[in-house]
Amino acid sequence: MAYFDPDSTYIDSLRVPSYIEGPHVKYSAPNRVEAFYIKHDSLKNKTKIIRKYFRYKNDTVRFKGFAGTDTADYIIPRNIKPQSSLIQTEGKIAVFGDIHGEYESLVAMLRYNKIIDKHNNWIWANGQLVFTGDVFDRGDKVTECLWLLFNLEMQAQKAGGNVHFLLGNHEMMALLFDNRYVDDKYLHAAHAYKYHYSHFFGKHTILGKWLRARNTVIRINKLLFVHAGLSPKFMEKKMSIQNINEGMRYHINNYTELSDTSMVDLFLYSESPLWYRGYLSRTETYSRISLSEVVQTLDFYDAIVIIFGHTPVAKVYPFYSFKLIAMDVPIGDPNFIDQGLLIDNQMYYRIFAHKEKERIK
Repeated sequence: MAYFDPDSTYIDSLRVPSYIEGPHVKYSAPNRVEAFYIKHDSLKNKTKIIRKYFRYKNDTVRFKGFAGTDTADYIIPRNIKPQSSLIQTEGKIAVFGDIHGEYESLVAMLRYNKIIDKHNNWIWANGQLVFTGDVFDRGDKVTECLWLLFNLEMQAQKAGGNVHFLLGNHEMMALLFDNRYVDDKYLHAAHAYKYHYSHFFGKHTILGKWLRARNTVIRINKLLFVHAGLSPKFMEKKMSIQNINEGMRYHINNYTELSDTSMVDLFLYSESPLWYRGYLSRTETYSRISLSEVVQTLDFYDAIVIIFGHTPVAKVYPFYSFKLIAMDVPIGDPNFIDQGLLIDNQMYYRIFAHKEKERIK
C-alpha cells in the first residue's frame, strides 16, 4: 500500500544529510520476507532502495546487515507473541524511560552497567530490563533502537532474563499515522519508498507485528510499570493487567474499524495509560493524583510502587513515600544527565553512562 503525505511539496523540498535507513523487514510470501534499506546521497540528492529476500528455515530467518556499515546479525522468528505481564524474578531489574531514538546514549548506559557487551550482546544473566515506552520519535536512530531491543529480548530469554518494552504514546502514534514528532530523515525515507512513516510498522512487517504484541502494563514481583500512568477515571473500570494489555492491542490493531468504541477515550486519549500526566501535574480535565488514589491503585494490583515515564523530570526520583517513581529524564539532552533505575535486593539506585550508581533514599 502506498501513501503520499498531503503536504508533498514540503516532503519533496526536504534536504536531509546522507543516510542509510533500515533494515525494514516485511512478509512477502508465507515462507519468505523482504528486507530493505533506503540509502540517500545528499550530494547527488538521490535516493535508492537496497533489498534482499530471505526464506524461513526452521521457523527462523537469519541474515547479516547488507547496506553501508551495517554488519549486525538479524534473527527473525516466525512466531512473535505477547509476553507474560506478571513476572516473578530473583534477578536485578533495570529500567529506562523515554529513549526517543537516542541510540548512542542508550548503548552507553547499557554497556557501562554491564547489561550488554561491546558488541551489544546480552551479558546480564537473569536480569530484567524494562523500557517504559517512547522509543519512537524526535531522535534519528529509532530503527537502531528497535532492532537492539528486538535482538536483546531473544538473547535475554535464552539466558533466563527478559526485555520488556512497554507501549508509550509515541509507539501508538507511530502505529496510527501520527507523524508530528518524526525526524525529517524518516519522513524523507518514507516518501522515497512511497510510504507513510507508519507503513514501516504495518501489520505485515516484522517490527510492526512485534510492536503490536507489546504490553502496556506489567508487574514484576510487586513493582508495577506503565508508560504514563493509571488515572482514577481509568481505574474505575477495575481492569486486570491482562485485560488492559489485551484492550490496548484491540484498540490499536482495530483503530479504523472498532466494533466496540465504548472504551476509546480511556485507551487512546488523555486519561489513557499512554497519555495520562496526573502523577506529576494537573490539567484542565483532571487534578494531580492524591496519595490515597495511588494507594488504591497499588492495592488493587497487589503492588508496592508504580514506575512510569512520559512526563519529563530532572532526575529519576521517588515521591509519595516511594509509591511512585518518575523515569522520564530527557535522554541525550545536554542539560540533563542520562540515567536509569536499578532495583537490586529491594534497593533503588540511579544508574548512569559515565559514573557509578547512586542509592536513592
